[in-house]
Amino acid sequence: MKLTITLLLSILTVGISHAGVFDSEDLNQAYTYLNQVRVRAGMTEFSQNPQLETAAFNHANYLADNFLTGHYESEDMPGFTGVRLKERTTFTGYHSLLVSENISYYNYGESSIDSINALMSGIYHRFTFLDFIKNEVGIGIASMSAHSAYVYNIGNSEYNALCQGSSFSGSGTIYFNVCEPNINIKGSDFENVAIMGNNPNIVLWPADGDNDVPPAFFEERPDPLPDYSVSGYPISIQFNPLNFTEAVNVTEFKLYQDNREIQKTRLLTESTDPNERFSALQYVLFPLERLEWDTAYRVEAKYSETETLKWHFKTKSLGVPLFTVQGKGEVIEISPNTSAFAVYVPPTSDLPDLGKINYSFYAGMTLDMTFEDSNTLRINNLSGNVGQEVFFSLSGGRNFVVKINSVDSCELATLSSDFKLHIPYLVYSPSPSENPLVFQADLALMGENLLFKVSDYSLKNKAENCESATLSSDFKLHIPNLVYRPSPAELPIVLWADFELFGEDLQFHVTKYGFK
Repeated sequence: MKLTITLLLSILTVGISHAGVFDSEDLNQAYTYLNQVRVRAGMTEFSQNPQLETAAFNHANYLADNFLTGHYESEDMPGFTGVRLKERTTFTGYHSLLVSENISYYNYGESSIDSINALMSGIYHRFTFLDFIKNEVGIGIASMSAHSAYVYNIGNSEYNALCQGSSFSGSGTIYFNVCEPNINIKGSDFENVAIMGNNPNIVLWPADGDNDVPPAFFEERPDPLPDYSVSGYPISIQFNPLNFTEAVNVTEFKLYQDNREIQKTRLLTESTDPNERFSALQYVLFPLERLEWDTAYRVEAKYSETETLKWHFKTKSLGVPLFTVQGKGEVIEISPNTSAFAVYVPPTSDLPDLGKINYSFYAGMTLDMTFEDSNTLRINNLSGNVGQEVFFSLSGGRNFVVKINSVDSCELATLSSDFKLHIPYLVYSPSPSENPLVFQADLALMGENLLFKVSDYSLKNKAENCESATLSSDFKLHIPNLVYRPSPAELPIVLWADFELFGEDLQFHVTKYGFK
């Protein structure tokens, strides 16, 4: 395939801002992990190029220092080294103009692995990383305050070497405007670059056997699914142009969960890509609904009438208990020793993500929360007393509650807003030599002097394996955990309370109580 590119370049000689900071370990991790992704796809690794790295750092610093995003720079901003990528790589001494760039940015702490994974979820950025022709990269990272930028500049070492040779003056096919300074490149030299031959005939992503695939795709600029805010992770097939010189006809491209075909999908090709960026050798299947966590999937595709592709992958396991709620006031009960868990709120057409999140909890409780993705919260630590709750409210009027219960999720005693007391497990010990009896009991407030009268009770088979209310042989009642909710919109209050029998009509008077 012949390439003719006409470019106007201006050589820029301005100062470079280095105010942004970065973690050298994160940079090393970026090079390592990006090559791990390439190897998983069966492709050659990228080598590191110092000129591409300097250009990437210059642009990362520009973005971080000026709190900006994007692939372009403005001459009137600090740290400017070129409007376009080709001008910025030329500025640092890279001679080939056949370069590409991926960028991600965050307003809170992320790592290079998060950056690369996010870019691999976006199909156009994925194809940039999995380019058959590119074989070297320079990575730049910069952070300023809470704004971080990751920049990946990608090139071809053989093209860059040709651009540093002599200008071809013979006859035949020539290529020009692909180098800076501009020289003529002999056609056969340009076309015989060996990179594509070192890569497989077909590249599949997710790769066969991958077991940590994100279940969802959210947004990309430009957006391949402009009518969807969230969908399933895109599945791609790329045919190596060295071996497939003409368009490949993919006649079937299907996704299965067990033996059930995922019906809601969209196939993007050169003719259906809304942004007209695909080649005739690139195909992508988008599940239109996000995939499930920790679930196995199978892909089957047919091309060129007789050829078949089959491979498998599995979506990521969160490694912690996962609770699915709709945001309709559900109560999630956890034990005090639960170290971490996740809460997934499935997207809808009206509410594609969690949106704005507010939460409230008791003084003395601790909560450490992060976003696993735009539909999933990860609670890394929640501590408090049994019976205490955290109330979460989301955009669209959605809400749910996380409640700390005992290790065995005991049912606690409750006191309603109209002061009706329900004791689900009351252990009565007539004497040390007799087996205890277990009751459930209901009491109601009598008057204003904290006097409660038993309105109903019944014998139960056994007590839960937890801290139950107790009634001693001298009829002293102790409730270790009593949950009082003043109103449905307010957080409950957890108390302990002691009662003594008052009179002979099953009335009990509160003698002591306290907050937990």
